[in-house]
Parts: sequence; structure tokens; C-alpha cells
Amino acid sequence: MSKVNNMGTVYTSDLLIVGGSIAGLSTAIRAKENNRDLDVLVVDKGYVGWSGQSAKAGNGILGRRKEQSIDDFMEYSIKTFGEYLNDQDYLRMHYSNIPDYLDNLMRWGVNISRNPDGSLKTWPVANNLWCQVGIELRNTKSLRAYALKIGVRLLSYVQVFELLTDDNRVIGGVGFDTNYSKFHIFHAKAVALATNGCHFKKMGGMFMGYGNGLASAYRVGAQMRNAEFSTEVDVVSKATYTPIYGACNIIYNNKGENISAKYAPNRVEVSAELVLGMYKEVQEGRGPCYADLTKPDPIRAEIGAQGHENDQRIWPDKHNWVDHVEKKSAKYGRPFSDKLEATVRMNLQAECLAVDCEQKTNVEGLWGSGKISGMGCSYIGFVRGDGLGYAVQSGIRAADSMVRYVENADFGRINPEQVSELKEKIYAPLNRTSNHHADEIFQRIEEYAFHIDVMLAKSEKRINRVLKEIGQMWELVPQLSATDAHTLAKCHEAADCLLCLEFIFRAALMRKESRGGRYRHYREDYPKRDDKNWLKWIIIQEGKDGNMELSTQDVPMERYKFKPEGWQSGASAE
Repeated sequence: MSKVNNMGTVYTSDLLIVGGSIAGLSTAIRAKENNRDLDVLVVDKGYVGWSGQSAKAGNGILGRRKEQSIDDFMEYSIKTFGEYLNDQDYLRMHYSNIPDYLDNLMRWGVNISRNPDGSLKTWPVANNLWCQVGIELRNTKSLRAYALKIGVRLLSYVQVFELLTDDNRVIGGVGFDTNYSKFHIFHAKAVALATNGCHFKKMGGMFMGYGNGLASAYRVGAQMRNAEFSTEVDVVSKATYTPIYGACNIIYNNKGENISAKYAPNRVEVSAELVLGMYKEVQEGRGPCYADLTKPDPIRAEIGAQGHENDQRIWPDKHNWVDHVEKKSAKYGRPFSDKLEATVRMNLQAECLAVDCEQKTNVEGLWGSGKISGMGCSYIGFVRGDGLGYAVQSGIRAADSMVRYVENADFGRINPEQVSELKEKIYAPLNRTSNHHADEIFQRIEEYAFHIDVMLAKSEKRINRVLKEIGQMWELVPQLSATDAHTLAKCHEAADCLLCLEFIFRAALMRKESRGGRYRHYREDYPKRDDKNWLKWIIIQEGKDGNMELSTQDVPMERYKFKPEGWQSGASAE
């Protein structure tokens, strides 16, 4: 239900879901199915069902064969990706529920690839422990249609920048529409943030998120966790910027020397050490580097890859595209080679909203589902294809918890003074006449934070240099001016990006070790893993004085099944 008062347009709903991609729609659909009488509203700054990363993500989603051992895959994930910082309770729950979320997706109308006999079409991943199944690229389009069918309300092109509270409980949010900057007020019994995290402009990628969800949660007291695990590394084809699967073992320099064996021997996943090694080879004149696909590799053997990297694709349109490109390449004298020139793709991103096994934050009335909480759940490190799976599962868990919560919750009271203050804050850039604009912030972030020796190979000296620059950029934020809805949104996005960047580098400064797999924290001055001192999660929270406070929480190894070698209760591993 919506109405207009003198402050703006007011929308009232039982549940407010901020973010309309696969996580947000999964949350909304599951909640509506649990209780058809609930009023569920999904709000997105873009078009609900097309906005967000998952609408354009890869075509594989993590699956599991019933005969496969959850313990085996947990052990692999914990050792390879999280290196014992995983929340093992969360991890077990997540992997146990994979068949259920696949069943839900199919029931909600999402096409998943099948063999002629009706069984799921799969290919193995993670040393053949697990598998992926094909999922339609337009999965969110199907979810949007189903959501509308069962009565979920959708509101597109409205961006929520701040959350509303009543006695330290979240009861809604405020923002404006991205076309005309009209003010909107949302009042709800419970709120789920299903926005992206903060994905900065990065090497070989694109800007996919501005951290508005993280920043708004932080400002109402929500905790951040594992922000230092921010750098996703991968080796990709220079021509297409798509991952070269199995590249961790088959990278060579221009002299034909195997640099995989030199820098990262016996690895089954791309590592920071390999990426830094490739960078060093190029800097020292032994580039370019390439992936020699003629060489045997266990991962490529598992997925049945032959010839060039795209042979593993399972969708007919992918195969057709490959055939088309090959014909065009041959026509113009540039056929595909079994030696692909390789380069580095690094994603710097914050996905650190701390949530429990029900996707609840530490703030009453606030949940987080999807990528905003990908690191904050202490899951730490996804195998390929698990991003989409986590989005669906986390949405389902959030919905189940929210529905139980609203059974006994009221709407709370909106404070007009709080709304007025937030409205004034949001529109302040429109009333400024300075020559400072949001692009200045983005350009400076790119200039100071996105070199490989800062993004990946961090050190105390380089981190402090970035933090100094962040402090100087904060001085610009109160001076940013805007002229319309677009530039107004950019002002707030720049400030929220800056806040998320500070999360990353303050946590990275605190953690004096190197740890992690695909989501890597690497300190050049502390290159080894330190189980004696750093089996800890780093927590970030806004203090009462408004300053950023960092603390640590011990990983509860005593009750976890998988422990580092040499670990003993009451004593740290050496």
C-alpha cells in the first residue's frame, strides 16, 4: 500500500526486500509462499528482474550428486578456500540444502539443463567432488514472472540509501526514484538487504555495485565481517576475459617455462602466488604469459575439456557462438590456438555484511541475502557456480526467518524528525554550488587502490598510503554537488564506495598474515598463514562516536570437525 504525505510517497508492507536480482526475488517468493497473506515488496534501483549481477552471470550453478559426501567437499572447501576461517556450521547447512534449492528454482520456472532421460546435465568441479548444472542466463526474468504471479509487489527505479529505525530496530528505509529524484519512504515490519556488495572498477571487469546496502546497514549499527577477503583472483583469456579453467597448472612464459610450477606448485585453484608470478614474469620481460591447453591438467580432464577453453560450455547457444567465432577467426587469418594468451583478472569487492545461519544481522529487523553477505556469513570462498546457489539459498533462509519474525512483530513508529534529517542529507548535494563531483572520488579510488601491488600484494606501508588517501577523499564528500537524479545518486554512491574501501583496507591492515583461496587476503610483509594468532574473524562496526571500530572474534574451532594440522583445544596450532 502506498500513500503520499508532505514528506514524500509512503509505501507500507510486511516485508521490504531491497534488491531485485536472484537473491531478492528468491527471498520475496519464498516469503510469499510461506504466507500468502503477507504483503511483500521488492524495490530495486534498476528494473526488478534484470538489475544486478546474477541476471548476467554465468550459466552454471552448483549442484550435488546424492552419492557425494558433504564431509569430503567441506574438507576440500575449508582447506582450499577458507583455510579454516569458514563457519563450518553454516557451510554444512549450505551444502546439505543444495538439492532443495535446485528443486525450488525449477518449480519457480527457471530452466535447468537436462539430459534426454530427464536427469540433470552436469559437469564436475572441485576435483570431481561436486558438480555444476546449467541454468538459463535469464534466470531472474523467470523469477520475476513467478513473483508477480503469486502476488509479490515490485517497484523499479527507486534507490534506497538509508534505513529507518525505531529503538534500534530497522523498520524501513528512504530513498528516491532514479529518474526524477522524488522522495520515497518505506515502512515495514522487517527488511532484507539483497543488494550487491561493493564491486569496484577493476582489472578485467566492470563496476557492479556501489555498496549502498552495506553502508546503510553500517550506519544503523550492523556489523561487517571478513572485509579483508576482498580480492578475487583469476586467470583469464586476454581475448575474452573469460576464466581458463585449470589454468593454475598450465601457465607458461614466452620462453616456454612452466611458471605455474615455479610460483604455485601442486595447486588445484588459481592462487595469489600464481597471479603475482605472472605479473613478475611480464615486468621482467618474459611475457606475455599463455595457457598451454595441450598440456595435461586434472581439472580440464575432469570437465572433459578438449581444445580451447569454451569446449566445456553446456548450452547450445554457447557452442553456436564458439563455432561462429572460429569460422570468423579462420576467415580473417586468426584461428583459435591451443595456446591462449593469458592475463590476470582481479575483482576488488566488499561483501561483508555479518549474518548468522538465518541471514540475520546483529540489528533487530534486518536481514541480508545474496552477495552483500557473501563474506560476512563466514562462508569464505566459493567454488565456481556457487555464487548463484548462495543467492538462492540465502534468500530462502532469510525468508523463512523473516516470516517467523513478523508473526509477532508490529510496524514500529516512524520518527518524522529522523525522516526529515535523512531527506535533508540525501538531497544536500543538489543545494551545493561547488565544482566537486562524484567522478573525482571514483577517479581517485582507481588511481590509488587498483594497482596489483595494492589490490593483491598488500603491505603495511602501502595500506597506510591508501588509508591516507581515503582520509583526504572523505574531506571531499561534504563538498560534492549534483544537478539531477543521476548525479545525486552518484554522490551517495561515491561516499558509500569510499566507506566500503575503508572496510577492506582497515581490516587488511589488522590481519597480519596471508590466508584464503579464490577470495584472497595476501600480505607481502606477512606472506605465511598464522594459525597461532589469526584463527579469528575481524569485526567492523560503527562506534558511538561515529568512528570505525575493529575487533576480533575467535573462530570456534573446539566445536568444528575440521581443524588445522596440529591444532589442540586450548592451544594454538604451530
